[in-house]
Amino acid sequence: MLRPFFRIGQIEILRQRFESAERWLSAAIEKFGASLMVRDEEGSAALFARRRPAGEGNGISALLARRAAGNFGTGVQLPSAQATSPGPQLPPAIELAAGPGGSGHDHPERSYGSLEDALPDAFSAEDLEKEDGQGTLQPAGKRSLAILHVSPRYGKVDAKVLGLQRSRNMKQKIAQGRYTDTWGQFKQDGFRQALQTPPDTEAASLREVDLIAWEGKQPVTYALRDGSREPLRLTFWATQESLNSLSEWCQWFGSSTSLPQHPYPVLIPSKGRAKAAHLNWRAPHCFGQAAFQSDGQRQSPSALVVAVVEPSEAKEYREAWPDLPLLVLPENDKGPAFVRWCIQKVSSAFRMEQSHELGALQQMRYCWLVDDSITSFYRLNPLSDRSLQEEDERLQSRGIVVPATSLSKPAGRKSERRCHGAMFAEAMLAVQQQASQGTCAICGFLRDDGTAPMKSAQWALDSTSVFKVVLLNLVELAKLQVEYLPQLHLFEDVCLNVQARNSGGRILKCMSYCYWADNKTFGGCAEQRAQKAAAPRCTGLEDLIPASAFMELTAAAKMAVEHVYGWVHRDEERSRLRKEALGMPAPLPAPETEALPLTEGIEESTDIRSGVTFFDEHFFDPFQDLDWSQPILDDIQIQVSEDLSREVEPPARTENRRWLLRKPSGENAVVVLD
Repeated sequence: MLRPFFRIGQIEILRQRFESAERWLSAAIEKFGASLMVRDEEGSAALFARRRPAGEGNGISALLARRAAGNFGTGVQLPSAQATSPGPQLPPAIELAAGPGGSGHDHPERSYGSLEDALPDAFSAEDLEKEDGQGTLQPAGKRSLAILHVSPRYGKVDAKVLGLQRSRNMKQKIAQGRYTDTWGQFKQDGFRQALQTPPDTEAASLREVDLIAWEGKQPVTYALRDGSREPLRLTFWATQESLNSLSEWCQWFGSSTSLPQHPYPVLIPSKGRAKAAHLNWRAPHCFGQAAFQSDGQRQSPSALVVAVVEPSEAKEYREAWPDLPLLVLPENDKGPAFVRWCIQKVSSAFRMEQSHELGALQQMRYCWLVDDSITSFYRLNPLSDRSLQEEDERLQSRGIVVPATSLSKPAGRKSERRCHGAMFAEAMLAVQQQASQGTCAICGFLRDDGTAPMKSAQWALDSTSVFKVVLLNLVELAKLQVEYLPQLHLFEDVCLNVQARNSGGRILKCMSYCYWADNKTFGGCAEQRAQKAAAPRCTGLEDLIPASAFMELTAAAKMAVEHVYGWVHRDEERSRLRKEALGMPAPLPAPETEALPLTEGIEESTDIRSGVTFFDEHFFDPFQDLDWSQPILDDIQIQVSEDLSREVEPPARTENRRWLLRKPSGENAVVVLD
């Protein structure tokens, strides 16, 4: 019996753009839990040519007309997943990603009486006709913002009015004893104090070396306030041991093919928090003291954690942290987006300047970019069978229907938090290991908002809610021509994620580890938050980026900024209208953007080839070893194969990319995702 790839009743819509950008197919198969997709226009023509009457087209309209008339004939053979495994010589074809396939699984092909059986009745001809006109396929970055909410700390959003970030029955849960076993068990005071206390180390001499960001055959430049441009020069102020560690990491990236024993270099932007920033990563629950010791016998360099500070605060940070490596920015008050852009550019490639002489080019492939407010990491261990049974009984006593299969959206706790040893290092190494098996542009973690134990998946694909702790694949971001936009005032991390997705890049979110962080009211982005809170209006496009800077962006960057602005405007307008309806004081509407030329029609004119991700963090875990006692999926390996042809400025280039996610068991079965 062919086991369905999706559970019965789960509708997944996969839409693939044709090369002509004039038509695209939208179909979901509910009856058999499979997904049908057309690789390109030639493939659809090859399959239907012998069944199409003369004079008919091969677009959506013709397909639906034939479907309505029942002119597909009988015995339409749809290939199995095994026959459609991605490969360099695959001809265009209609593929069926239904059920396990690949080596070791010999499932017969499934025959349908007609293609009408495969297309669900929920999609009418009228609905799909609209897709040819108004319903153009949205870029992946814009689609992924649909389920993300603007934080009330940065936008004119009232969380209570919209029902965000709160529990409607908290008092009832407390009365029922729901939190008896966990209440007070995860206090952060000890972790916070350990991170804010400088380590006891011997005094050592410090050196200052200029790092000049490099790109191609010339230095990276940035715009000064007067409009002129200068090379991007940052000062690395650290001990000789830290200087050696930086050089060792660059050499290791250039020569080693194995995974390191320690996390990649960590860079922490910090402002106005010299004594309150969480910078002691030698603490036992972070990396531990041993990770920073170099004995010359390790297979990889020792850990390197660097604080990135503004020049006016460098001495204050040095007094508070005598031995901590500091990377000093070229200017003050340029904003968080500029700081992150500097980190990305200088980490990608730099040359040391000593005695007015430039050293050799040094590069890093990966780096961690972390906020200075992280307090702890927790491992989410699956609950025991007994605990799961007790959780189901508790839910049933409250009248909640417990799903019968693990592919259903989870209800109740599925895991429990555990924190033992150097959890920062353990969590980061787990992500590094998974990221090394593919070409993820950005990786990150789940932030625990109290619901982390409810998650059943261990990994989420292409989620834009990746903040505060991110692993940047510097090489992949350079290939995609994606970088932080230094001109942005707000939401620079969201904009980077949207750029990556719009360009076909992948984002991997770890759900088996979660982090806790403080919401500090001073330093950092406090100035931007205060300005936003005092503003009488909702956010306008020029609140995100100056008009002159917006006009200088590339077309892809403009599109990402517009998507972020549309996302902010969506939530703020919902909140404003809801408050007006309730008779509450509400901010004024956002200012009109007619005076600022937007990139109208850019989505229609841009060839979006980023595909559609099947899995979200609530549905399926691609790395979990599955239990065959339940009728779900075979032990699988998931491979994403993309043929991306993008037009960039300048020049146009074609790139063939693959992304491979391997399961720990190492089975060789393959399922096509997009």
